[in-house]
Amino acid sequence: MRPPGSASARLGLFALLALSSLALKAAVGPPRDGLVSARPGEFERIATSRLQSQHFAVKTKTFEAIPTLLLAERGNCRLAVRDARRGSAFAPLFAQEARSVGPVAYLYRGSRYDAPPELALRVRRLKTEALHRLGIDSPIPVLVAFAASPSCGGSDFGMGSIRVQV
Repeated sequence: MRPPGSASARLGLFALLALSSLALKAAVGPPRDGLVSARPGEFERIATSRLQSQHFAVKTKTFEAIPTLLLAERGNCRLAVRDARRGSAFAPLFAQEARSVGPVAYLYRGSRYDAPPELALRVRRLKTEALHRLGIDSPIPVLVAFAASPSCGGSDFGMGSIRVQV
């Protein structure tokens, strides 16, 4: 038994629904899932401020397509810090750039990881996007790529608890 209506009418309805869906997505804009901050440079400002308040001299290395690298120094303690919200995509690059400072760790929500915690990041992105669609925007934790020289001890110098607005 055939459903009522012609094939061209069903095809037209499908096309109308598809175009409506695309129009709604375009009107809403890209998802606010925390991958990109609503305030460009916010991570760098917060991290620099925290490090300078602990008497670190901070230099920045900016790049065109990858997050800014913060290099901090206080006595014999040297740090390399970067916003790593894009997860493992930049892990090999950061490891190479931080090689002269020390081994790379990833700081997220007060915990230290050897590699970016991809599942936790995906869940946080989905949660952030869902809350944004409900009109709830709050600061989110940032995954931080962090390297420290051996003379720094085991501290993360507050880098493991940075949050930014989405």
